[in-house]
Amino acid sequence: MLMKRFLVVILSLVAGVPLIALGAPRLIAAFVMFPSGPVLEKIQSLQPVEMEDLEILISSQRRGLSWSQSGRKWTDLGLAQILMSEKKDPSDPERLWLINDAIESLKTGLAMAPASPFAWTRLAYAETMKAGPSPGALSAFRFGLVMAPYEPHLALARISLGFAIWPELQPADKRMIFEQVRFAWKNWKERKRLVEFAMQAGRANLVRAALLRTPDDLTAFERQLRKLSR
Repeated sequence: MLMKRFLVVILSLVAGVPLIALGAPRLIAAFVMFPSGPVLEKIQSLQPVEMEDLEILISSQRRGLSWSQSGRKWTDLGLAQILMSEKKDPSDPERLWLINDAIESLKTGLAMAPASPFAWTRLAYAETMKAGPSPGALSAFRFGLVMAPYEPHLALARISLGFAIWPELQPADKRMIFEQVRFAWKNWKERKRLVEFAMQAGRANLVRAALLRTPDDLTAFERQLRKLSR
């Protein structure tokens, strides 16, 4: 009886060793990436991030990836590289290097987890930063839209990018962007941001065109526009 129990313990340990070996890299990755948590929270809540924050995020993601690969880690790395590139002067060669790194990181992440509309939208933005509304940028933009057409956290980013590349969009794409405008307007939290964006980017007429179907919304938009213009 004692021998039987001893064998059960031994077999349990033997069976558990591979599980521990498989789980250890993920545990270590989570540990070394711990400093990136507060930075990601800042980004997700639309708070400003400093260069030092982005350096922490990038180094943490890279350390985590050296222990455990995942699509999310790669796409978060790509986001950090995009944000860092935006802080560089357009004439700084490092800006283009960061954009290229971001594109590579996002593509690697999407190859592992292709169902992320956030990653597709980030890739579209990075491709646009590199070469304007290229076929790659437009393709990524459409993938993101089709995958999750009503994602509230992406609406304003899609509107901003869509308006920036407006002349290059097909009629079906433009209809989808107008739908994003109407969707964003229904969200009270997004209204002020949408009006501010329309003013700063000089895109008030495109927002008006999107809201023509809903006259009450158009009237409310004009009221908000006048209020912020004072």
